[in-house]
Amino acid sequence: MFDILHSLLILFFICCTLIGVTDQHENSKNLGQELILCRKCGADVADSHYLFSKQSPGALTIDKQNLFGHQNATVQTLVNPFGVKFDIVTLEKAKCENVGPPQGADSWFPGYTWRICACPHCGQHLGWTFESTDLSLTKAKEHVHSFHGFILSNVLGENFTDSLIMMPKMYKM
Repeated sequence: MFDILHSLLILFFICCTLIGVTDQHENSKNLGQELILCRKCGADVADSHYLFSKQSPGALTIDKQNLFGHQNATVQTLVNPFGVKFDIVTLEKAKCENVGPPQGADSWFPGYTWRICACPHCGQHLGWTFESTDLSLTKAKEHVHSFHGFILSNVLGENFTDSLIMMPKMYKM
């Protein structure tokens, strides 16, 4: 009798543990609509849950697009001093390897310094990390201390990768 009771308790414990793990997995999966991946290596670098609209006063265009499972995500076209255009989205959190010291010159976002944001896995340039320099604004409700601007052509959504077809090299033309 003791062995049967002991076995049932172990089985009950295993079932409860598995249910808890499944619930945790579902909760983490539902954080955002989809993961944002480095286009070069496929590493996940952000969760679309952290997309937000931080508009630059220097943007050439500001559009709303359906991206990464979000309706009306803000996409801005920005131009650097060399005339190179970038379509970017802004995120509150991302996995970035920040490169170099903070730069104040030519920032698209007044009151913020910038650094290059690279993929922590392969080093691909993903965009920039912007950090606030105006300490007087830190208590303002809409003020964000730091955020990331990802170049759309350097990232892709995980749901898009599901639609890609891999072709062996011998079949490529």
